[in-house]
Amino acid sequence: MRKKSFKYLTIAAINLTILTGLLALWTDKLELTFHDLVRPIEFLKIIGFSIASLVGMRILVNYFRKRNITKTSSKIKIAALLTFLISSYLYIEYTSKFISNAIINRQFRNQIADKIKPTKYLAYGSTAENLSIKEYQEIVRMAGFIKLPNEASNIKYLFSYDGFLPDHIFTLTYDLPKEIKTDTFNYQSKDGQFTSSQICEIIGDKKRITYNESER
Repeated sequence: MRKKSFKYLTIAAINLTILTGLLALWTDKLELTFHDLVRPIEFLKIIGFSIASLVGMRILVNYFRKRNITKTSSKIKIAALLTFLISSYLYIEYTSKFISNAIINRQFRNQIADKIKPTKYLAYGSTAENLSIKEYQEIVRMAGFIKLPNEASNIKYLFSYDGFLPDHIFTLTYDLPKEIKTDTFNYQSKDGQFTSSQICEIIGDKKRITYNESER
């Protein structure tokens, strides 16, 4: 009985190992900068899919018995196919991210990661300067920072936050051509917990925009 179960456990273990390897490959330095819990969270998903595949294979064993399927190679192939189908969502997601992060955009993402430094005005955070708009847009895609016009250049940000609390500080500085219209404002919530402001100044042939946001 143990020998019969071992081959199905081996299939599940191989599946788990491959998915864990793909997870390690696509979660590069840049991904971990903004999603530091991505690996443990995704690994829990892998465990969940692995358990589901074991349940599926258990159902499959009963099917083999009813259909009197005894050929070992056939049972292994069907069990492996079932395991792959159950985990196909993760294979598709992880493979696409691996191709994007580790192959196509590897150099670009490493270039961004090299510009980012840790900062701890609060418990956690990061800062970077001299970002191009393309680099900043990649950061926005992961971190959810405010979007900027395509004409923005010389971008600098600082983001610091206090764990699971809403407390945070966000500062964004960038240059725009002088002819682009921009607004200045100074806002504070009624309870005084949230503030945001934006100022503009002319520096040479550029307009320097500084945006500040904080919550406590």
